[in-house]
Amino acid sequence: MIYLVEAFDKVTELLVFEEELPKGCDEQLRAIMGWTTDQQGWEGYDLSKSQLSAIEEMLGKQIYDSAYLYQLSCNA
Repeated sequence: MIYLVEAFDKVTELLVFEEELPKGCDEQLRAIMGWTTDQQGWEGYDLSKSQLSAIEEMLGKQIYDSAYLYQLSCNA
């Protein structure tokens, strides 16, 4: 599974950037997101500030900007 964090401009709702999460992070994401079932590869999730903070730790960098809305997408 490929996981992407997508940042959308709050005003225009256009995609500004995306960050691919490291391979093999499925179990970490399961804990962060509170998933109880396996992902199918078409899901998208709005991220809370705490979820994004935990994901930033996985990325090894900060990506938060208050001008954007963040979503996590799963692609098979």
